[in-house]
Amino acid sequence: MIKLITRHIYRNGLAALERSDLDALLAAFDDHCTLTFVGDTALGAKLSTPAGIRRWFERFRRLLPKASFSVESIVISGPLWNQRLAAHVRIRSSVDGEPYENQFAHFLRLRWGKVVDDLIIEDSQRWDRACQRLVAAGVSEAGEPPMTDG
Repeated sequence: MIKLITRHIYRNGLAALERSDLDALLAAFDDHCTLTFVGDTALGAKLSTPAGIRRWFERFRRLLPKASFSVESIVISGPLWNQRLAAHVRIRSSVDGEPYENQFAHFLRLRWGKVVDDLIIEDSQRWDRACQRLVAAGVSEAGEPPMTDG
C-alpha cells in the first residue's frame, strides 16, 4: 500500500510540472532537499535551497514549455521514513517549434512522503543539441551555465 501511495505522489508531481503548478509540485519537497541535474547545460544543477530548486523548475518550464512525461518503469523500496524511488521516464516537448523527445533516469529519496534528494540523469547529448537550437533561435537562457545556490 505504501508503494502505491509513493507511486501516486510521484505521478502527481510530474502532472503538476506538466500543468506548470510549481506550488503543488514543490509541496512534495522537503525544505532540506538536494536537487542534482547531471550535465553542463542550462538545466545542469546542484541545488539545496527551496529558492534554488524553484528557480530550476522555473527555468525548466521556460526552456521546455508544455513538457509531458511518460513513466516507462518505476521501482520503489524502503520504509516510509527512508524510501528510494528509481524511474525511467520519457519527456516530450517542443524546442524552437520542433518536437523534442528524450529520456531520463530519475532517482529520489523520500522521507515520510517528502523528497529529500532528487537526481536526474538525462541523455545529455540530446539535451545539449536542443539547447544549441534554442540559443540559435535567440533563447539566450538555454546557453546559461549550470545552476548553483550561490
